[in-house]
Order: sequence, then C-alpha cells, then structure tokens
Amino acid sequence: HQATIKMLVEGILRRRRCRISYRSPAATAPKSFEYDSYRLLSLLGGLYCLGKTSTHAEITMLAVDRVISIRLTDTPFKVAPDFDSRRYEHEAFGVIWDEPMDVAIRFRGDQAPYVAERVWHPSQIVEPQTDGGLILRFRAGGRFEIVRWVLGWGNAAEVLAPADLREHIGEVLASAVANYGDRAQSRSAPIRVPK
Repeated sequence: HQATIKMLVEGILRRRRCRISYRSPAATAPKSFEYDSYRLLSLLGGLYCLGKTSTHAEITMLAVDRVISIRLTDTPFKVAPDFDSRRYEHEAFGVIWDEPMDVAIRFRGDQAPYVAERVWHPSQIVEPQTDGGLILRFRAGGRFEIVRWVLGWGNAAEVLAPADLREHIGEVLASAVANYGDRAQSRSAPIRVPK
C-alpha cells in the first residue's frame, strides 16, 4: 500500500484531486471516482483517508487497503471550510462517523475491571455501581460499530440509552436467538457440550 499512501499524501500536500478505483466490502466490483484527499488517520489498526468524493456531499472515509488503483490528476481542489478532522477523530466510535449520540451501557461486575481499564472513547465517563458493575457513558457516532462492540460483550452489557439503540440491540439479540431455534436455552439451563 506504500504507493497508495504516497499518492494520497501527495494529493493532500499539493491539493490535487485523485482518480481512485475502490472496492468496499459490500460491493461486487470496484467503483471509480474522483477523490479530494484531506487527511490520513490511523484508527483501530487500519489506515484511512478523510476527503470528498465526486459522488457524495459529505466527508467520506476510505480504507487505504481497499484502494485498488490511484492516480493524481492536475485538477486542484480546496478543502471544505467546515472540515475539522478532530471532529471525526473525537466523535466517532471507531471508523464510521455519523451524528453523535449520548450512550450509556451497564456492565456486569465480572466484566467491570476490563471495561474500566481501557479508554474506549475520548468522551467516556466510568461510573462504578454498588453491585460491582459499572455504567460507561460516552458521546459518539458510529451506530454500526457501537452495536457490534456492545454485542461483543454478550450478556455482560446492557444498553441503557439511547432508547432506539437499546431497542435495536434487543431486536438483533431476538433475531440471534431465533437463529438457534430449539437449541436456544434459558439462562438457568446448563450448557451441554456435544461429544
């Protein structure tokens, strides 16, 4: 990816539009478009570029490792006057940015030490509870990534707010239980391991 990074950096420094062929995970084939690269970010072990595409009005974040090909054009661009890279770094709960929301998640006592020992988001507040658990609060966007993260904690996490996020996770969990049909067991039933 060195050549891609070099070309993106050159585009950032010289304010020159790039022509990119890009393959997103959901796409069956790469798409080509013009891209104004504003800034590179290292997030969650990946390298990303913030910028503007010729097809979207909003800032777009591209994963550098999904760029199939790139070339610098002679077309100059100006960075949008309202662009603030810190906003994307501080308001997103990972890579995907969208409108921030106030999130509150209750964690069981046995998981509280693991939650408390890390900074999951720059805005986080950890509130220890009398039962040994804790409530983690933060303000962030990136609903898709927040949902995946919460689900990763299994039944040790309960979303308290916002209500629509709580409802959505409940629907996802109900769907997961339905996937297991008659194999789904209640909490009180022992877990049997097949021989």
